[in-house]
Amino acid sequence: MSAPFKRPCPVCDGRAGTRLHTQTFTLPEGHPLTDGYDVVACDACGMVFADTAVTQADYDAYYAKLSKYEDNATSTGGGGSPFDLERLKETAACIARHLPVKTARVADVGCGNGGLLLQLKELGYGGLCGIDPSTGCVRNMRAQGLQAFVGTLHRMPAEAGAFDAVALSHVLEHVRDVRSSLADCTRGLRPGGLLYVEVPDASRYGEFLGAPFQEFNTEHINHFSVASLAGMLRAAGFAPFEAGQKLLPTPGLPYPAAYAVCRKEPPPNAWTRDETLRPCIEAYIRDSAAFMARLCEQLEDIRRRHPELVVWGTGQLLLKLLGETALKDTRIVAFVDGNPINQGKRLKGIPIVAPAQAREFPQPVLVASLLNAESICASARSLGLTNTLLTLAR
Repeated sequence: MSAPFKRPCPVCDGRAGTRLHTQTFTLPEGHPLTDGYDVVACDACGMVFADTAVTQADYDAYYAKLSKYEDNATSTGGGGSPFDLERLKETAACIARHLPVKTARVADVGCGNGGLLLQLKELGYGGLCGIDPSTGCVRNMRAQGLQAFVGTLHRMPAEAGAFDAVALSHVLEHVRDVRSSLADCTRGLRPGGLLYVEVPDASRYGEFLGAPFQEFNTEHINHFSVASLAGMLRAAGFAPFEAGQKLLPTPGLPYPAAYAVCRKEPPPNAWTRDETLRPCIEAYIRDSAAFMARLCEQLEDIRRRHPELVVWGTGQLLLKLLGETALKDTRIVAFVDGNPINQGKRLKGIPIVAPAQAREFPQPVLVASLLNAESICASARSLGLTNTLLTLAR
């Protein structure tokens, strides 16, 4: 049944649609984002997105103060792993194919630690600029000799100047006010300038299901297909001349992405309805629900056998498991997380500690990750942990 949205559709500005799924999270204390939202499909254009009441200012504050992307060892975007580096090299090569002048001014907005800019620098580009809401990321980029400014899509730093090209790589899925933010971000893009956009490909979530409802998380609130991405760009005044799908290399399963390369043009074109995205998302929801049911059975068995646990990993999967499985009734003595941004916080009143502190606890360690379980187990053993390690089966 159609119902009004809390936020307008990112593609067509539609105001009503159908609820497909309700997602909930158990969040660390002081977390500024929402502990739940409805995933909805727009009646008008077929776009699927999180219908959250959280404001754009709240998201900006989150990425400014709690950015997980500052740490290269535990995040993507800086080229810190072979998988991330391969992805960034391919993206830089795609941009370079359409930007032959090496003196062109290029901005990467939402650039994390500047891995894409470093790859463009390797290809001979000189006029490079990184813009990110995190002061830590900006500091890291400057330490590598890159020009960088603190800013967001809709609050571009004036001192950054004008650009011949703008890259938005895995950014728009995080943005609440997509159309207005895109307009503000590209106001400094010169006429005929190049825009490169890459996002997760929601039409293929179900083909690479590594964890249940993995893409319905606190950060990813827009679920684009190639068609809906191109439609949104046309409606915003850009002419896509290359668009398609790609698979990004990651540990375990590949990650599906959609991309578009376009140029700024004065008259905006109309979007077209995407008839295929909603059925793909509905299938993803069904498969995720079955996956979650299997995890519920596993965690119930673990709770029966182990009255106390240490839980390693505070990522998106855990935020769902704490509210939807037997883990909510299990006595957890500590959470362990490798990202410094999470350490020192509390989740359900329980401390989040660094991996080295896990040696202080004798209880079995539950690895609360499916995608990174192997690397977490290796880290635990490298620290000399002799605790029983419990993993979840796919």
